[in-house]
Parts: sequence; C-alpha cells; structure tokens
Amino acid sequence: MTSISLHTGDCLEVLKTLDNASVDLVYLDPPFLTQKTHCLSTRSGKKHYSFEDLWTSHSEYVKFLLDRIREMHRVLKDTGSLFFHCNDQSAHLARFVLDESF
Repeated sequence: MTSISLHTGDCLEVLKTLDNASVDLVYLDPPFLTQKTHCLSTRSGKKHYSFEDLWTSHSEYVKFLLDRIREMHRVLKDTGSLFFHCNDQSAHLARFVLDESF
C-alpha cells in the first residue's frame, strides 16, 4: 500500500525534515518574479489574501529558487518527478536553476 502525504508551509523548512530520496513527486509553484503585490479574495469576498512578489534583484530570486530546488533534488527518489510551474518572466531563471541542480 502506498502512503500519500501532503505537506504545507514554507517548502524549504518542510524539505529539511524529509529523508533523502524519499519523495516520488514534487510540484513547485513559486513566485513568478512579477514585481507586484498580489491581492486576492475568496469567491464570497469574505476573506482577503495578499502576497508580495517583490525582489531586489534577479540574483536574490535565483538564490531563493536554488536553495529550494537543491533540497527538492535531495529528497526526490531516482525515479521521482518534479513539476515546476512558472511564467515567461521567470522561465529563463528557472531553467538555469534546474540545470544547475540536476
């Protein structure tokens, strides 16, 4: 029987608690380097959320990604898969980080 678990929180902190080569699948949906503050609300309008996607430089963004991708690589099984969601503003940097890590 396969065990399935879902982890929430800052992925870097969660990844540090996982064993090497113990994960079959990682899905990553990081900030997209939009340089904006995003404001969202639920469909009912009762709850509001916001997050900042602001970076001082491309280097800061790359370091953010690299720290996390290296940990993801460590915990992925040899047969594991990583799905990386990005946009056209960050795809070239994501590709660089993935190439460096894998």
